[in-house]
Amino acid sequence: MAFFDKLNEMAKQVSEKATDSLETNKLISDINLTKGNIQTYQRELGEYYWAQFAVGTQLDEEAMLICDKIVAAQDKIRELEAQIDQIKAESDARKAEREAEKAERKAAEKAAEAEKAAEKAGIERDPVCPGCGAPLAEGVKFCGQCGTPAPGAAE
Repeated sequence: MAFFDKLNEMAKQVSEKATDSLETNKLISDINLTKGNIQTYQRELGEYYWAQFAVGTQLDEEAMLICDKIVAAQDKIRELEAQIDQIKAESDARKAEREAEKAERKAAEKAAEAEKAAEKAGIERDPVCPGCGAPLAEGVKFCGQCGTPAPGAAE
């Protein structure tokens, strides 16, 4: 019988510990929820004071120092965003330049292929721009389309 008494006692202890643990966890959850509410209230308080500062209300010295820190941080954000915009613009410009160079190379390749085909067929062709492949009138020094010097033109 002693064995069953010990077993019964252990079951009660486990049950009490589980109950205590559940109650403690519930209380900890309530504490965390209340802390979250406090943070919300603090944020609302900060937003209230910021709104007062924004409309020009003179706040106490401590609040003014905090608002000045916020203004300085906002200025820094604007500077950093401007740097990001500059980097993006430079990147876009480099990309556009590479694409233009690629298009010029393709046009030159196409013009060279057309020239070879004409030579092979024995057809005399009008000169074409080595940069963009546009037909060139006799005697011109530069392409009227892209400005590339004409073949044989004195530079």
